[in-house]
Amino acid sequence: MSENTAENIFTEWKERSEEIAHHFKNRDRKSAKKPMVYFFQQYLKTIYLVNGRQPNDLSNYKSDLKGFQHLPVNAIERLSFIEDQPDHYQSYIQLSALFSEWEKKSVILKKRGT
Repeated sequence: MSENTAENIFTEWKERSEEIAHHFKNRDRKSAKKPMVYFFQQYLKTIYLVNGRQPNDLSNYKSDLKGFQHLPVNAIERLSFIEDQPDHYQSYIQLSALFSEWEKKSVILKKRGT
């Protein structure tokens, strides 16, 4: 993706998430790990962008998220789970759910202008 907007990240996830699912279906956790880590970081960027912040340094995301007005439900707990175990199928399921929830919420927030 040329532009790092939340919409582009959501589109990229939709286009490439099946690839990750395929790795897990084949019980190839090693091949799933790299794209999971990549999309974990991309997901974090969407949270920053929707909250009007630039995602420059994601290493402190837990403390940053505490100050954000708009977040997914239980964001820090769910993201910590994914971060700790990116090569587990349950992390993929969680990341998929987060992408779906956050895309819907970001559209609502954009329409409201907040």
